[in-house]
Amino acid sequence: MGDRAWNENRVPGSAGRSRVSVPPKRVFTRQGLRRMGVSERRISSGEFLRVLPGCYTRRDAPADLRAVARTAHRRVVPDSVLCHVTAAELLGLPLPHQHSWSGGAAVHVRVEPKAKRRSAKRLVVHVRTGRPQIRHDGLVLDWPVDVLLDLAALLSHDELVACVDALGSRMRDRLRLPVETIRIEAQSLRGPGVRALRAAAAEARDWVDSPQETRTRLMLRRAGYAEPMTNHRVWDGVKRKAYYLDLSYPERRIAIEYDGKHHFTPEQARKDHGKDATLHRGGWTVLRILAEDLEDPASFFALLDEALGNAGSS
Repeated sequence: MGDRAWNENRVPGSAGRSRVSVPPKRVFTRQGLRRMGVSERRISSGEFLRVLPGCYTRRDAPADLRAVARTAHRRVVPDSVLCHVTAAELLGLPLPHQHSWSGGAAVHVRVEPKAKRRSAKRLVVHVRTGRPQIRHDGLVLDWPVDVLLDLAALLSHDELVACVDALGSRMRDRLRLPVETIRIEAQSLRGPGVRALRAAAAEARDWVDSPQETRTRLMLRRAGYAEPMTNHRVWDGVKRKAYYLDLSYPERRIAIEYDGKHHFTPEQARKDHGKDATLHRGGWTVLRILAEDLEDPASFFALLDEALGNAGSS
């Protein structure tokens, strides 16, 4: 009785009729929806979104990529391996929006030649052999360096550097790959995109926590500044806690902090204030850089030149 009550909602204005309630954020096969009592007319209406061949989710509360990917490689293309931009997004790499699931990208899987099958709308099937794979959050993915090789054909140099940086991020607690490991593995790879991957790995650095930090670091180098250190640790002996600086010149006591949108929330502003107070007590100059500074860095460069000049004369 309880299951029946959960499964049905009354249709407004109807008498004696019920409408099957479909749980949110899940993927259903057409057959599964029909067994639940959902009519073909409802399935074909705007209420549902087709995410894979024969698979649907509620349009108003859609399943996330992880749920769709699980359905793709377990049910739609059994024994396949998630690869390409799908694996990259599941690994938390900073893809441009147009290459993400929410931006309209398809789910990519790979199969062995004997399991070859056709691609379909929002599903791309690659036929490949001999690639290593890993298990991540219950899903089977291509090895991250092979994922980077696929991305090399899609992304700009700086976007690819940010993806390599992300695998060596200080914030990554699982599947962290030091940049040097990626450089070594890239030397043994063959195929389209390998030169681009090697070039990106050469400019990548460990302990970079965001693509904006990557962009700032590359911008500084190209403008002729020395290579800044990534996420240098500063210990606050009063508060007994460590702070990490996005980019810095420790020998000059100059910190460069990138302020994204989340830095303007009251909670993050409070944390930033505490961090700045610690740095100022230690004789540091703190320069904060915004998204618009990456497009037009002249004012930021002027502040940095002033800070470098003051540090040099002290």
